[in-house]
Amino acid sequence: MGAYDFNFDLPAGETFVPRPERVRALEALMPKDNFALAPRADDRAAWAPWADDPFGQRVLKLARELAAEPFPPYNNVTWLTGLEQQSVTEINRVMPIVRKRQTVFLLAEAIFNRGEFIEVIFSDARELAKLNTWTHPGNDLKRLNYDGKTQEPDLGTVHFAESLALTDYILGDRLPAAFRTLIREETNRRLFVPLRERIESGRDLYWWLAVKHNWNAVCLAATAHAATALLPAAEERAWWLAFAQGHVIHFRDSFTDDGLCTEGVAYWSYGFMHYIFMTELLRVATGGATDLLDEPKMARAARFPQRAAIQPGVYPTFADCNLDVKPVTWARLWVDNRRGTPPLPVEPVPAGVDPLGELGLGLATEAVLWMFHTRDPHRPVQAASASAPREWFEQSALLICRSAPATTRRFAATFLGGHNGVNHNHNDLGTFTVVLDGRTLILDPGLEVYSYRTFSEQRYESQLLNSYGHPVPRVAGKLQEAGPEWRARVLTKEFSADTDRMVLDLRSAYDVPTLRKLEREFLYYRRGAGSLTITDRVEFAAPAAFESALITLGKATVEGSTVRIADEKAAVIAEVSCEGSVLEFVTDTINQPPHPTRVALRCAGDVRTAVIRTVIRPV
Repeated sequence: MGAYDFNFDLPAGETFVPRPERVRALEALMPKDNFALAPRADDRAAWAPWADDPFGQRVLKLARELAAEPFPPYNNVTWLTGLEQQSVTEINRVMPIVRKRQTVFLLAEAIFNRGEFIEVIFSDARELAKLNTWTHPGNDLKRLNYDGKTQEPDLGTVHFAESLALTDYILGDRLPAAFRTLIREETNRRLFVPLRERIESGRDLYWWLAVKHNWNAVCLAATAHAATALLPAAEERAWWLAFAQGHVIHFRDSFTDDGLCTEGVAYWSYGFMHYIFMTELLRVATGGATDLLDEPKMARAARFPQRAAIQPGVYPTFADCNLDVKPVTWARLWVDNRRGTPPLPVEPVPAGVDPLGELGLGLATEAVLWMFHTRDPHRPVQAASASAPREWFEQSALLICRSAPATTRRFAATFLGGHNGVNHNHNDLGTFTVVLDGRTLILDPGLEVYSYRTFSEQRYESQLLNSYGHPVPRVAGKLQEAGPEWRARVLTKEFSADTDRMVLDLRSAYDVPTLRKLEREFLYYRRGAGSLTITDRVEFAAPAAFESALITLGKATVEGSTVRIADEKAAVIAEVSCEGSVLEFVTDTINQPPHPTRVALRCAGDVRTAVIRTVIRPV
């Protein structure tokens, strides 16, 4: 995405047009009329019971609050100001409010059936229609969409189109005829017509059609759902569904075979929920004959959050991931709760876990999927399984170490290898985290606040995204390089009941010709209170600078050769030693929010060989 994503032409003889036989097969299986992942509003047996439900009451209260507010300043002025000032702050604030209004007003009208929100739904749509483009300014840097020279649907475009199409499908004749005409004109003009023209020509195809990250699943699922809900001809609906099915495989390929999402836990939620949308749309279309989750790899991908949990409610924050990340609850629980599939051994979810109550209501499809396509939306279950002492994702070299059941402290850690060319990449080979009693004390600080620079060629100017903001070495004054060719190699891995040990060769992460050896050893001990030892061994052809680092949002206090890291509820001690040089500690503050502290563990002078060993224990 951003600087490195480009539209493309297909070579002669290749096409993205769906195969006619697949279109005909889908058309024969599909419902004869329009269909969506929600019942129509005139199906009162489906919608009316939600009126007295706490979820329905929450929706009604929020709808009335939002209806009392004016339409947010999502307009051409805001769009142009963001582009001219190269700031996404305001546009990123108002776009989600518009989507929430679309969702909440639609749900409230369908549930309560009073006509109370029809006018504000129509009014909001008229405001949307006034915009020169629904494409985010960050995806239209040359103003080609804004100036009407092209139509390049992005995430914003497909979300608005899907929401309008779902509104038309659910509310139907309750809507003014002029509104239904507006919906068709806008979705055709901004999405269906330009996209189909490019698909059929094979020229200037949108880059997200073939990428291996969340954009692919999001754009395809939203487009297919809009098509089945809105387009009048059965052949057209089948065409779009066949097209989306044929190309969502690229998102599938973003997962390793063991089910890891290289984009991290946060983007697992966004991307995989749309893969679920695509899956369930195809199940509806084919009467259950086609199920995209009915294969081992994607079944493992569906369980990624369950396996990735370091401790209950604590997840790794590699890639562009927020520090308090929580996988979307309904998506995490989907495979154990959806209708029409035999359940595995399951158990009730813990008290307080409420997929409906936790919905952000930014996308109507999330809500209707859980409301109408689960066995019991109010009594979710989850797969019954004991917590494993470790999780090992071999293809990405991600190790998650958990404490033993009888441990005196809940002390856990993670270790990451791989390469620096993954989606939403950070230059973080060899990064590790330490979690004590649910508190992440040594960490990967996660994503930066998105700006125009985030997805540009200047991405790694950010201290949060380059290796300076990660607990990894700095070598001869240099940080790690970006790209898939810069990688870590697993030299050793040894797992036992008490101990997990792994050694990475990090030489190929740095552009330092004189670097002969750089190995990082990770040694986790899970008995008693637990401990973690990180050992960095370096060798140069000629003396050079070398340092390791600890990153924390807690309070870091250096006393002699010990670093104490604490927050209000937990603390660890890091005992640091150095062979080959005098050790010095240098504390710095990363220059971007959330402004973590970086404690450099530095060789006082240039070294030819050195070993820095850090032993971390709970206080």
